Amino acid sequence: MIFIILIINLGCTASSDQQFINRFVAGNVKLLNTIKNNDIQVKLTVIDSIENFIEYEYNIDTNRYFYPASTVKLPIALFALEKLNENKILSIDTPFMLEDDTLKTTFKNELEKVFILSDNRANNRFFEFIGQDYINKKFEAKGFFNSTIFHRLSTSNSSKLEGKRVDFFTNDSIISFKNNNKESKKLKLKNIKKGKGYINSTGKMIKQEMDFSEKNYISISDLHRIMKILFFPEKFNEEERFSLTNKQREILFDYMSGYPKDFGYSPEEFPYYFTKFFIYGDKRLEWDENIIIYNKVGFAYGQLSDVAYIKKGNVSIILTATIDVNTNKIYNDDKYDYDSIGFPFLAEISRNIVNSLTDEN
Repeated sequence: MIFIILIINLGCTASSDQQFINRFVAGNVKLLNTIKNNDIQVKLTVIDSIENFIEYEYNIDTNRYFYPASTVKLPIALFALEKLNENKILSIDTPFMLEDDTLKTTFKNELEKVFILSDNRANNRFFEFIGQDYINKKFEAKGFFNSTIFHRLSTSNSSKLEGKRVDFFTNDSIISFKNNNKESKKLKLKNIKKGKGYINSTGKMIKQEMDFSEKNYISISDLHRIMKILFFPEKFNEEERFSLTNKQREILFDYMSGYPKDFGYSPEEFPYYFTKFFIYGDKRLEWDENIIIYNKVGFAYGQLSDVAYIKKGNVSIILTATIDVNTNKIYNDDKYDYDSIGFPFLAEISRNIVNSLTDEN
């Protein structure tokens, strides 16, 4: 692989006497066109020794569409916990079941699957409990103005407005929830129609741009801010914070930083880099117990993203990035350059940032 060194100057948006410049190994020559087409966005917060935020960003544009894939599971899980907490009878250990499901489960079990395995069915159970109306109202109430959820993930009738009944089983009763949602307005963003063709649900090639105006969207800025509020709530107003109990935060952080093997899953089927694109995504670095990564990844349609709070020794950063590696511009053909471009890019930039800050300290 021929590597080209690109120097990306991340502009500091916080008051700081010290400029921070990162040099990223961007990838092989195929990546140059992607960068020129403005498909990479990176947002970085360095947390100093007294927990001040020092902010940097590259190519952030909240009005430019990218598909967030499974990163949407982070706010959906948080909002599901908030709605659960609105009912004092329910807890993360209360058994529940969807009306047409075969699995009786708990919030605690589904949180594990969302963050350890990035399980779509677990996400969709949370989605049915809260509904997209609740999600989008929460976005607005907390100041996430560049995010809209339209649909479930990887299931038939994913955009169906009528929700499924969700039954919670308490000691002496069943508490049920069911949502009927309103149709959300189509997105009006730059790059909302993408590519030069796509394969539809019947397997037919459609030789025109794919329309993403009714697909989920969370801007890089909103994803990044979610992580900042989650881990540093005291720096935000009460109405912006996530209403979680201490026990829920502890469990959530355990799952967000965990690895499949720690929870009994096969390391052959779910290796250490399975949901850790930053640092480990290119498989070049073995697992390092000195690095703690709380994160949520997403990849679909050739779009690869990660949002993470990363700690190593005295270094603490929040890093969010996305890259489009659908280089042939055909959607749903499963021919995406994740391994050759996407994973190396995310792993390299995160390692370079952490190593650079470690050297400074």
